[in-house]
Amino acid sequence: MKIYPITEFPQQLLLIATLFGVSSQALARCDVENVQDETATGYVFLDQNQNKLRDAGEAGIAAVSVSNGCEVVRSDAQGRYQISLAPTEILFISQPAGYTVALDEFNIPRFFYSHYPQGTPEIIAGTSLQWRWPVTEASGPLPASIDFPLNRIDNQSARFTAHGFADPQAKFELGQDMVREDLVNTLIANPYGASFGITVGDVVYDTLSLYDRHKEMMSLMDMPQWYLPGNHDINFESPNATFANETYKRHFGPTYYSFNQGNVHFVSLNNVEYAGAGKNFEGEPYRGYIPADQLLWLERDLANVDTQKLIVLASHIPFITEAEDQSGSEKATGPFTENFSQLLEILTPFENIYAIAGHDTSNSWKVEVNHSHGWSGQPWIAHTLAEVRGNGWLTGIADPRGVRDAMMQDGNPNGFYLFQFDNSSVTPEFIPFPYGADAMNRMRIVLDPPLRKTGDNSINRGELQAGSKVVVNLFDGGARDQVYLSLNNAEPIAMTYKVRTDPFVESTYLALQDTDGTMDRPTRSSHIWELPLPDSLPAGLNRVEVISEDEFGQTRRGAMSFEVLASP
Repeated sequence: MKIYPITEFPQQLLLIATLFGVSSQALARCDVENVQDETATGYVFLDQNQNKLRDAGEAGIAAVSVSNGCEVVRSDAQGRYQISLAPTEILFISQPAGYTVALDEFNIPRFFYSHYPQGTPEIIAGTSLQWRWPVTEASGPLPASIDFPLNRIDNQSARFTAHGFADPQAKFELGQDMVREDLVNTLIANPYGASFGITVGDVVYDTLSLYDRHKEMMSLMDMPQWYLPGNHDINFESPNATFANETYKRHFGPTYYSFNQGNVHFVSLNNVEYAGAGKNFEGEPYRGYIPADQLLWLERDLANVDTQKLIVLASHIPFITEAEDQSGSEKATGPFTENFSQLLEILTPFENIYAIAGHDTSNSWKVEVNHSHGWSGQPWIAHTLAEVRGNGWLTGIADPRGVRDAMMQDGNPNGFYLFQFDNSSVTPEFIPFPYGADAMNRMRIVLDPPLRKTGDNSINRGELQAGSKVVVNLFDGGARDQVYLSLNNAEPIAMTYKVRTDPFVESTYLALQDTDGTMDRPTRSSHIWELPLPDSLPAGLNRVEVISEDEFGQTRRGAMSFEVLASP
């Protein structure tokens, strides 16, 4: 289908949309004819000399998906494609397996062409705008040929690694300093050998002028950096969702797209639907929702994908967040995507699926999508990542560098991910920022309630209180993980999974109140285990060792000790 830009949207259709409760944004893309359509044509080609220009003798590459955000066509045997393109559309390709697209000076993939003949409009739906942040400049007339260079990767393996980053989200220059200190400095020169990194939204926090600095910093990792927008990447002055990410597009390109690596098809979706300036969805200026145009594009994109491939879906707002312990009395939920069921219908042909998202500053989640969600295929994981910025770059105690602790409300430290791909399987590894001890243990072990102090400023030394438990927060864990505890060299005992607040977070929250590092109120965590201690535990030094095995087969070890003083 062709699109009709909202700047030229027929009044008759606007009336129909109003009468039937359909947003004009839903109709404005993919559903109606557009008299402004032009025909874009060009080549996808092998850039042998890597000058990003199609030179004589450079061969075309066949069967590469090319899209205007609605239609998806494939390049022919000579690498040539033809597709309709309207003003303010972005033309993009899906990087095929065995190849890489060209990168700009900040290692951002240049897999797109922004067709903005006159730039981002200054009058939209009758509203005159003053864009706060720079938007897309005029691209001029449609070029005679829009060509996409590719570089070949010989013998590309089905085994590779990639980094996942959720919500770097600096609002001020100081916050961007902390992004550099924690994230960028850790990954300069790509020490994990990742094929690429992907940031699942909230690249910055409303201050879109930080994009330039952020891109330059991230380029130091020496790997391609893919992005998608979040609710803090919005141009809030836009009257509608169609032009809600004009500054983002200027820097990063389309807000949804796909690419391939090995046996994996990656899909980035923009499920942050902006209501428009001065409008709300039940009190919020945005909602978790995948617009109809994206669903149509996705269906067409996936029609060209082998059903045996692993499909990795990346979004900013999670598709689903929930956790429930065995008692069923402590269910926790978080943000979600309203029309998740429509996405499931499109995914029906595929058995190997994994999803990653960000957005939730309170909790990381691993939800198994199964028959209880209306999914009849092989269960898969919807993974809400722990955030780069944690609970916020201004929360928590500052370390000697001046960087805030930023612990999340579920007790998870801030950090990033290393995803290990092997054919159609994926194993996620959460890596806390390495400045503190948490990076070694990957878990926190505390007593609840803590030992009763005996008058001095003791640490884990005092009288054992009745009903005391050992509580373990397995960072980025989930209900299908197993955690075992050995007390004083005894045989390990299985701990009980419990959806509850982390007592360490509770005490930290109280300690930080009325300070410059105040954090948000603790939330129930989806990765807590507990085990009661014997009330008759004798006085003296006690040794606790914890071993965990997650649902992907990864094991972790943690330990702590405490001293029980005899009651007076």
